[in-house]
Amino acid sequence: MNSQPDTTVKKSVTIQRSLAEEIESRTGARGFSRFMADAARHRLALLEAAEITAEHQENHGRFTEAEIAEAERAWRGE
Repeated sequence: MNSQPDTTVKKSVTIQRSLAEEIESRTGARGFSRFMADAARHRLALLEAAEITAEHQENHGRFTEAEIAEAERAWRGE
């Protein structure tokens, strides 16, 4: 990972007008960029989790029912 300070960069994205309007109605125009950055971070985390899961299954086989149940309990904080 890059050790330099995290700076911002301006990018142009195209999304549906209705989606942009809904985001702005909840965040205000000034919160739009932060919302999009947070959404991108969330999506990247999901992709990373999927990659970790796929790698684990490639190396160790499919998850057992017990492993899935244990993960579900951990997810719920039990």
